[in-house]
Amino acid sequence: MEGIDFAVFRKGNRAEVVRLGYLGRSERDPVPRLMEQAIALTTGCKPAPGSKETGVPGDTGEARFTLDCG
Repeated sequence: MEGIDFAVFRKGNRAEVVRLGYLGRSERDPVPRLMEQAIALTTGCKPAPGSKETGVPGDTGEARFTLDCG
């Protein structure tokens, strides 16, 4: 997505997205938006608003979301 690769994993109503490869700090701004788009594209569900969780606050390498499939 826009030159950035992601892996998306789904289990029930939860999804995890992992950014693949290295990005410099200046290249990371679009990543949170692209993570949500990658989840929607691969699962057919939207990430629920406010459900994003990361292992490290502000991390652009991985995130977990609750899915809204309604």
